[in-house]
Amino acid sequence: MAVIRINDLKVRTLIGAYSWERVNKQELVINITIEYDASKACVSDKLKDALNYDSLATKAIKTVESSRYVLLEKLTSKLLTGIMSDKRVQAAYVRVDKPQALAQARCVSFELSAARR
Repeated sequence: MAVIRINDLKVRTLIGAYSWERVNKQELVINITIEYDASKACVSDKLKDALNYDSLATKAIKTVESSRYVLLEKLTSKLLTGIMSDKRVQAAYVRVDKPQALAQARCVSFELSAARR
């Protein structure tokens, strides 16, 4: 099993329960880990045989930028569902950091994972 990691993907969106959060975009930091069988890509050296991490990142960015969720839980779930929709993905982990959530903390994070049985 191979692992692709997309680390510290920064995206701005409206998210949160407070009134100021509904009008001011905040930066979120997304971390994604994906497991898949890369054996074919390792032999062929062809992009068509690999999971295209640029496409994965672009899809995640579009999902976050177009969202208007109140909770990190909902947004993280939406990202994970999108990743798992690719049948080649055997397992995935998504963490969303919200740096502006607490003044006294570097960030607040929510994470979810899923795996095929």
